[in-house]
Formats: sequence, structure tokens, C-alpha cells
Amino acid sequence: MKSIRLSTLLAASLLAFLTTSCDQPAPEPRAESSAVKKDTAESATPALSVAFIYGDSVNAKYRFLIEAEAELERESKLIDERIRRKYERAEKRAGELQREAPTMGQLEMQEAQIELQNLEVEIREFQDKLARDFRKREVELQKDYLKRVNDFLDGYNSDGKYDMILNFQQGGNLLWMSDAFDITDEVLRGLNRAYDTEMAEAKAERKKK
Repeated sequence: MKSIRLSTLLAASLLAFLTTSCDQPAPEPRAESSAVKKDTAESATPALSVAFIYGDSVNAKYRFLIEAEAELERESKLIDERIRRKYERAEKRAGELQREAPTMGQLEMQEAQIELQNLEVEIREFQDKLARDFRKREVELQKDYLKRVNDFLDGYNSDGKYDMILNFQQGGNLLWMSDAFDITDEVLRGLNRAYDTEMAEAKAERKKK
């Protein structure tokens, strides 16, 4: 079974929150010049404070995601091995029945055919169950990943410094932004620091038990 990288399931191109609202300016008299109207409109419109992160960098360096993908890769290999052993046992039994076929009566032949059909159904159901379990775990890790990022950004921007934090990825909707708005390193350090602390606390808790 081929593992689907969690990084391809990162939230789409925008992580927007803390949007700013303002009162609409009163209608201007028709006699005012266009320059006056422009100045009035600009003064009534609040400036947005925007930052962005390079999503590809987070995908490549966030330790939670790295370990999650390693877990899925291990699980995929384990599933392949379990299915392979299942097939080998079925093939062995099919070979035994084939060798015994010349000495079988009609009833025994019918029973052998039913047994082989049941083995085929059993393998198919076994594969389906493992695939469902794998997809379920994959979705769980994806949700956990997105929640960790969003929760961190909520705390990171608790002072309301930014009105928007965008996700910049190659091929995404955000085509260009000045590096002056790049907060990738800060966010990545914070994410990894929080994850390392969580893992250290979990390890200490296991030792107590």
C-alpha cells in the first residue's frame, strides 16, 4: 500500500482569522473633488497587517509531521507484509487441494472449490479492512496536524498583531509576497518547541508508570 504524504493534505492556501471590520464612511457631497474623496476613503479604510509562512518549509521541517509520515510508512510496509503472508497461506492451501484433486470425489471437489472461494473472499475482506484502518489513521494525523498549526497560530497571534496569516506554497493561489512579511522561521521554531515539550512530558509520564 502506497502512503499518501500528509503534506499534500495541508489546508488550502489561506489561514485567515481576526478579520477587522469598520463603519462605512458617510456619503460625500457631490461638489467635493475626486482627490478629497480619495483621501477620505483612504483614511476611513484600516490597513491590514499581513504575514505568511512557507508551507513547504513547515511540511519538511515540522517534527510532528516528519514522525507522522514515518509512522504511516511503517504501517504501510506492515500491511503489505500481512497481506503477502495471507496470500502465501492461501496459495499453499490451493496447491494442496490441486494435488489432491485427482483422488477426490465429486462432493470433495465441490467442497474444495467452496474452500478456495472462501479463501479469496477472506483475503479481499482482509485487504479492505487494513486499507480502511490505514485511511482512518491517515485522516486522524491530518486533522491533528492542522489543529496543531491552527492552535499555535491562535496563540502566536493572541496580541492581534496580524489580521491575516497566509500559507505560501508553490503552485498555490498566493503567487508572490515580500519576504518582509515572512514569519516561517518563527512559526516553525514555535511548533517544534511545543512538540518537543509535549514529547518530553509524555516520556516523563511513561517513566512514572
